[in-house]
Amino acid sequence: MKKLLLISFLIVGFSVTAQGIYVEAGKVDSTFDFTNSQGEPLDNLQHTTQNYLEAGYRREIFTEGLNVALGLNYNSYGSVGSDNALNNFFEWDVDYLGITLGFDYTLFHIQELAFHLKATSSLEFLVQGTQTINNQVINLIDIEEFDDNAIFFRGGAGISYPLTENSSVYLQYLYGESLGLNDDNGGSTSQEELRIQTHMVGIGMRISIPSKKEEEPNDSEE
Repeated sequence: MKKLLLISFLIVGFSVTAQGIYVEAGKVDSTFDFTNSQGEPLDNLQHTTQNYLEAGYRREIFTEGLNVALGLNYNSYGSVGSDNALNNFFEWDVDYLGITLGFDYTLFHIQELAFHLKATSSLEFLVQGTQTINNQVINLIDIEEFDDNAIFFRGGAGISYPLTENSSVYLQYLYGESLGLNDDNGGSTSQEELRIQTHMVGIGMRISIPSKKEEEPNDSEE
């Protein structure tokens, strides 16, 4: 009975007609929070700025102003650092492909401007990546914690402006962090862990898709 009520609730929520597609691109400022197998943090890691791209489907649910989106993203992350004691230089450059689920809610309008809050989660898979230690470059595919699927949680805010009746442009900022990526090859005693922290600033476009009810003529008016 509870399952039937939940399914009915979801059907009612998704019966709202406002729907559309979106595409966005922007910059990712990322840094790595790395802990070695002894539980010691690797200090002096600095952020790098790279790119991200996302596209998907978005629609209003349950109430006016609340939207859910399902999309695909392609994110690039990196970090640089050095170990002065050993005179080592480190650099990471990784690309992840992911599936993202997000919710946004419009808080208020100022004339044609709409301000919203947004929260997302994503499951991301390593596509390619390299680690540079001094002059040695290492492929990160199938290497320790980088081969683990990354789960990110992000939150932030944005502002949108209508371009036409069926399209709008928006600017947004999201802060996020991954769950810990662990070295499964190190055994249960290993404390090696990586967390990726991100700041994302992007610009996007939304295009509304008219519902069938809006497209069908009203015969009673003829």
